[in-house]
Amino acid sequence: MHERRNTVLTLLFAFALIWCAFAWLCVAVFPSLTHIPPSTDLHRYGSLSVSLLLAAVLAYVHLLEEKMPDKLAEIGSGKYYEQDGLCFMPVLRVSSRRPAGATPSSSGLASSGLSGTGSRLGSMNEPEQQAELSLYYQNRFEGECEAVIHIRPPAGVFFSHKGARDVHFAFRAQPGAFGVIHQPIAISHAAQGTPVSVEIAAMVRWVRHRGDVLRTRRGMPVGTFQVDWALAYRQSKHELCGEIELKDPARLTLMLPDCVSERVDRSEFVNETLLVKS
Repeated sequence: MHERRNTVLTLLFAFALIWCAFAWLCVAVFPSLTHIPPSTDLHRYGSLSVSLLLAAVLAYVHLLEEKMPDKLAEIGSGKYYEQDGLCFMPVLRVSSRRPAGATPSSSGLASSGLSGTGSRLGSMNEPEQQAELSLYYQNRFEGECEAVIHIRPPAGVFFSHKGARDVHFAFRAQPGAFGVIHQPIAISHAAQGTPVSVEIAAMVRWVRHRGDVLRTRRGMPVGTFQVDWALAYRQSKHELCGEIELKDPARLTLMLPDCVSERVDRSEFVNETLLVKS
């Protein structure tokens, strides 16, 4: 992004340095060049000013300017969490429930939006509403990473698998990627339509290296936990029942939707990568 502009700025900076060197060094070595029109001082201080200005612009372009858009800031309230360069934010949504045996589509599910509210349809011919915990994520660096994120509600409030407590997300984030994982959840009847406080912790491992920064804005810190990376993508009783110790987890209040399913027939998730580094 902005490669041509950056190339032009670099060439102008090189020209300004040559001009500055001529005005200050060559004139000092060769007295016959002292009276350069319109004046020696104009060349000296003009070249110095232009060089410093272009140096400041290049510093901003390479160190501070966003190389990729901060798409995650557009989700929800604009705040989000981070663990070691991977930012993310969980959001509740309501979608049309898939019949058992249906295949998830990469294009996503029919959704009523991000508000987290919905109503059960009265007609038996219309689909039941299913709550989903959508995890939006964004890689701040140009390297590829693996991530494991646990979201832990109070016991018995909602779950992604029967008998589970934690909602377990394990995935790879491509360089500079912005994406979302939609995880169907069941919400108990008593908890529907009420706010609930959940705990959030995450672990991130870079496949090779983090590389250059693509987005400068950092997210709020979250807790950590121990991960066996060889089994990171497994969703067994150990990963889901809430026995993993979350160290210093962050807390987030979610407003649970009303009139949604209290069960999950098939706990298939949909992972959509919406933007990557070109």
